[in-house]
Amino acid sequence: MTPRAEHRQMLLTDLRARAQRLRGEVAGKLGDAADDAQPGRGGVDSGERSFAAAESVLDLAEASRDLRELDAIDRAMTAIEEGRYGLCERGGSDIDAARLAAQPLALRCVDCQNRDELRAGTHPPRL
Repeated sequence: MTPRAEHRQMLLTDLRARAQRLRGEVAGKLGDAADDAQPGRGGVDSGERSFAAAESVLDLAEASRDLRELDAIDRAMTAIEEGRYGLCERGGSDIDAARLAAQPLALRCVDCQNRDELRAGTHPPRL
């Protein structure tokens, strides 16, 4: 196996382990959110009920974030398995190795990622 193939296999193993941990965390957060949303949770005090509701919202937000990461992991694993990992899914060019080292889930080169973020309105302003 070539060093590059070994690296991809190690990454695939790491991504599978991360996905398994995230699935457990999501299940726990969704369960916690459901518990927090139960009628009567937090007692009779309005402050305690508000706190329980806020905990539920936070659990759902964290689960949503983790589900987005799981989606990114699944897409990266598919790219690895299909031999497309390291190629920009938009333009088809190579993704810089430094970008992949810093963000192993990157599926777009920096230029395409910036264009997508500008289009979506999520690109941070430049100084």
